[in-house]
Amino acid sequence: MKKICVLLGITTLLATAALFAQSDMDYQGYMKVIGPTNGSLQKNIAGKDAKAAGADAQKLQDTFKMVEAYWQAKGTADAVNFAKNAGAAFAAAGKSIGAGNFDQALTDAKGAGANCGGCHMAHREKTDTGFKIK
Repeated sequence: MKKICVLLGITTLLATAALFAQSDMDYQGYMKVIGPTNGSLQKNIAGKDAKAAGADAQKLQDTFKMVEAYWQAKGTADAVNFAKNAGAAFAAAGKSIGAGNFDQALTDAKGAGANCGGCHMAHREKTDTGFKIK
């Protein structure tokens, strides 16, 4: 029984480590999801398409959880907060969409942009071939 508990504990630790062991390539993939999904969200809010806008808001909220985990693993507190706040803004947008309040949903979604911009200013550096994470 003791060996099973130890094995279960080790398995849990390895699974947790794998979850947080994200690479810069994973992170860049998240960023490539966020831009187009946010554009789709804005369009769907403007078109008052609650189903599509709600799905976009949820996708953004889920993606920012992964972004948050990435920065948490790096120990970068300000970026963790930017990601938390952006995710919370998209969660609020989702609630507003669910309530049929598209004007508030647009305000909520735009609130995420300040967090995105703040993180980009602090942790993204332009290079000759694009951007690198700093």
